[in-house]
Amino acid sequence: MRKNHARHWPYAITGPVLAVLLIVFWYFNQSYLADKKSAVVLLLENPILTFGFVILGAFVSAFIFGEFGIKTPLTYEPLIYGLAGGLIMGVGATVAAMSVYSIVLFNLAGIFNLTAFMITKGWIYAVFMVMGGFFGSKLLKFLTLKTAMVKKDFFIPGELADKGVQRAVFYAALGLFAFFVAAILAFSKLGAQGKISFVFAVLFLLVFGAVAERGTICMSSMLKEWFISRSSYVWRSVLFTVMCLALFYQIGMKMSLFGPIEVEKNISGAGYLMAGSFLMGFGFIFADGCFIGSLWKAGQGNIINIAGIFGMLFGIGVSQAVLLAAKFHPAESRIPNYLDSLAGSTPFLVILWIAGLVLLFVFKPQRYKY
Repeated sequence: MRKNHARHWPYAITGPVLAVLLIVFWYFNQSYLADKKSAVVLLLENPILTFGFVILGAFVSAFIFGEFGIKTPLTYEPLIYGLAGGLIMGVGATVAAMSVYSIVLFNLAGIFNLTAFMITKGWIYAVFMVMGGFFGSKLLKFLTLKTAMVKKDFFIPGELADKGVQRAVFYAALGLFAFFVAAILAFSKLGAQGKISFVFAVLFLLVFGAVAERGTICMSSMLKEWFISRSSYVWRSVLFTVMCLALFYQIGMKMSLFGPIEVEKNISGAGYLMAGSFLMGFGFIFADGCFIGSLWKAGQGNIINIAGIFGMLFGIGVSQAVLLAAKFHPAESRIPNYLDSLAGSTPFLVILWIAGLVLLFVFKPQRYKY
């Protein structure tokens, strides 16, 4: 009897691999990047470059495993939804002030880092993001049914689906990437350690994109599973990644490999955090991707997610400019931002793993094709 192989990694692989990557980068940041404004930090603070490398990593992974292909909607509506959803989630991210570090990767992986590192802000974000996803899913389902009979054909040149053209694009992208890295190493004023750090940072972003693509890590897909398709595939990877990351984080601190994450003592603008988190979850649904999911789906060739990324960057840029012009500074609340100030890290870790294992074994995985 012939075995059918899964298209993507199961949660048992995705969880620990992604957790290890995030911990390694956490160690890298604490050891080499903290309080330094090197070229490596400037690279990681630039969302265009960071997004580009993550997309490239996902693109390489998708191409190697035969997942890459120009994926276009049948009508214009999903593109409009994608652009609007990206705009909403970009505004929501600014309103919620989800940034912990200026390094873009930590903002991309905030749902993992903040929850696993026992930061109250991350758990509030998770709750209200899910609420936003619930209402967004209901509205998307309603709009889809209402516009089902409206057909506005979306034209895509047939050449883009040609395998030869796709291979040419693949090798051209790799060539441009190699040229960019070589130029930085050759003409920058980085020392030997700086050049090694730069190469490591770039390779890490590529690997991060590849792992996210293989594990189909996406909050939008997770929310749609719960509220539309009634399946359980992506959420298992998300849950197990948080479990593994929390464990590795505590082990690393016990071994004195790195210090604890440093964030504000109390949450500033709790109401804005809730509202912004809700907007992010709502926007994820219409953009068909969260911050991570939009990137690896774009790497697979999904046109909707490319529209969503443009909307997200525009939403972040405009909302940040407005808040900066208004000199907006949210007031600090009395909500402690460190959960271990209420209880120790060990009880948190034990409860997280017991609850997580119960959920993983009780709810049977149902495959959903992404």
